[in-house]
Amino acid sequence: MLSKAIPDDVVVVDKELKHDEVVSFVKKMGYEKTPLILNVEGKKVAKNFVSTKDRLCKYLGIKKDEFAKYLSSLKYVDVDVEDFCNLNLNKKLNLKDLPVLRYYPKDGGRYITAGVVIAPFNGKCNACIHRLMLKDDKLVARLVKPRHTYLLWKKAIKEGRELEVAIAIGVHPLVLFASATRVPEGEEFRYANALLRGKLKLYRYNEKLLVPPAEIVIFGRITAKLDKEGPFVDITGTYDIVRDQPVIEIDEILSTKDPIYYSITPASSEHQVLMGLPYEPVIYKSASKVCKVKNVAMSEGGMYYFHAIIQIEKHSEGDGKNAILAAFSAHHSLKHVVVVDEDIDIFNPADIEYALATRFQGDKDLVVIKGARGSSLDPSSVNGLTTKVGFDATKELDRRDAFERVV
Repeated sequence: MLSKAIPDDVVVVDKELKHDEVVSFVKKMGYEKTPLILNVEGKKVAKNFVSTKDRLCKYLGIKKDEFAKYLSSLKYVDVDVEDFCNLNLNKKLNLKDLPVLRYYPKDGGRYITAGVVIAPFNGKCNACIHRLMLKDDKLVARLVKPRHTYLLWKKAIKEGRELEVAIAIGVHPLVLFASATRVPEGEEFRYANALLRGKLKLYRYNEKLLVPPAEIVIFGRITAKLDKEGPFVDITGTYDIVRDQPVIEIDEILSTKDPIYYSITPASSEHQVLMGLPYEPVIYKSASKVCKVKNVAMSEGGMYYFHAIIQIEKHSEGDGKNAILAAFSAHHSLKHVVVVDEDIDIFNPADIEYALATRFQGDKDLVVIKGARGSSLDPSSVNGLTTKVGFDATKELDRRDAFERVV
């Protein structure tokens, strides 16, 4: 659980903050990427444990430039299951006991942003992060179709039942990362166990639900009732719209004796890292089917979500364009891709710009795909459609000497 994964450089702030003061305080103090444990109305609130790629890699025990390749080859690991009583969640709470934050002035309300929603199906459990809006003694869940939780909920309602769920808050950062990663249905915990090198355990709450170690677990049911959800700031820092979304009725909330509530600030670096970096190994695997890939990086300027840099070992003309097409196939929300050679540092924006300046010609190295499915989070897209652009900034093979770098 979270209390066993606190970074060495965490900053503990004793000054008491109100639930709607946290974001302004963090910005004022310059703590946007600093691991924090805050005092919010007398409760512990943690933030920013995976606010950068370097921090995520530290939990993984790897170097930053190994990230995409390492995760692309990871094999899932089965998880041991124990009795729920061994989890030691003995304190009973209600929603009003939780330090749920309101992040921005125009938000529709207070939101749980780091809750791992666990739903049973076919003897397995799906785990996914969904934003959850607090409304009195209920939650309203933003379920994106056609993702798995949405499909499970629709199936349950069609069958005349409600979808039983557990919401785990304050899990290990790598469990949080696994829950944000697109893996085969029901494989999130086996993937998390691989990330944790076999150290994860699950706890059986009932015949259907398994939960990971967590500071707080909410048990409830996603019902057929709908309520207004939003507005809410998403990854781009712009407001998402108001929608009718399903209501979660709460049955029980359990916690550790002194729980640490975890919070992800919307549009923060941590939000972008968790949402975007899982695509690096996916793009790496996809592009490796068509050319020799050395590395992949989602760019910070693209919010780790919309822009990818692919480093290849070029053997044939056209390798760069094939890598571009493979990347777009792997990540449907990807908007721009730059393909570079081995000598370009993909973690250095200036070096990437150098490749564009000296190895790219717009009339022959540009790939433009109009009217493609994009991301609804991109405010420049229209009805979910966007123009995707790829830049093949690799050296011409028969003119390699012309591109030799002195320094």
